[in-house]
Amino acid sequence: MDRFIIDGQEVDATYLQGATVPLNVTGLPGIALSFGKGREGMPINVQIVGKWHTEPLILHIASLLEAVSPMKGAHPSR
Repeated sequence: MDRFIIDGQEVDATYLQGATVPLNVTGLPGIALSFGKGREGMPINVQIVGKWHTEPLILHIASLLEAVSPMKGAHPSR
């Protein structure tokens, strides 16, 4: 699939890859986690990127953020 419908608008899949392609091309480790919601209820995410071979460090930082996140233990409604 190369196109998605978001809020009734057609979006090219390459637009959605803008945050991940630089990491994939360079081989840098990265992680993203949900960290809250804005006033309109939209999710706020945090992306952590490290140097090569720093996976343990970014996982540790992510676990510290997750421990204090207002989204801790949240699950999507069905």
